[in-house]
Amino acid sequence: MSKGAGEAKTVSNVTPWETQTPYLEKGFERAESLYNQAGPSYYPGKTYVDFSPQTNVALLAAENRALAGSPIMAQAQSELLKQAKGDYLSPTSNPYIQDLYKQMAGDVTAGVQSQFSKAGRLGSAANQDVLADSLGDLATKVYAPNYQAERANMQNVLFQAPALAEADYLDINKLRSIGAEREGLQSNVLADAMNRFQYQQMLPYEKLRNYQAATGGSYGQTSTQIQPLTRNVGAGLLGGALGGAELAGMIPGMGGGMGAGLGAILGGLL
Repeated sequence: MSKGAGEAKTVSNVTPWETQTPYLEKGFERAESLYNQAGPSYYPGKTYVDFSPQTNVALLAAENRALAGSPIMAQAQSELLKQAKGDYLSPTSNPYIQDLYKQMAGDVTAGVQSQFSKAGRLGSAANQDVLADSLGDLATKVYAPNYQAERANMQNVLFQAPALAEADYLDINKLRSIGAEREGLQSNVLADAMNRFQYQQMLPYEKLRNYQAATGGSYGQTSTQIQPLTRNVGAGLLGGALGGAELAGMIPGMGGGMGAGLGAILGGLL
């Protein structure tokens, strides 16, 4: 038979190595000092690169060129527009072919007139009809190929028109790319300012983490163990009886039975 008899508490203290203690104390002091300081400083200079003078000049030149457009492209579009409108279909638009016709017409007229003059019919109605037919045939032979060539040019222009229309956006897109480069630099400036702001916002938390990392660790500890105590009542009575009997034998006038009973009572209480 067992009975509760209180509890036993054991406290153990583990301390750092004696040689290590001064270094630990110095480290804690240094960590405290660092924590109380203003903290690491953000890089004071710019963290982005400005455009070089050459790049600025190039961007400005490209911007002006994009705004003004290409004179060659403007001339090409103007010329092709004339062809698309058929401006060159008329013989009067080509002075060279007119001169050729006049030269050939003079030769034709001279030949016809010479024949009718020899026949004595110069100036007759027949003379005028033949001359008109001859000059008409000549005009057809001279001007018809020119007309056909210009019609072919007009057809080619129709196929080129979409590409020419799209070319109008080349300067616009170039201007957009120039703007994007300048916006890219401004984005870097903004990112730099935001990083500086964020750095200052997070600095106290970063300092605290560093401080805790520097002062943390298992350098020493205290542990407590508590164990309940129990006693065996039967064994106590028996041990008390034997002890009481022995004690009674040593005292005059006290019998062994009386001593055993007293010992058993005391043993049960202990």
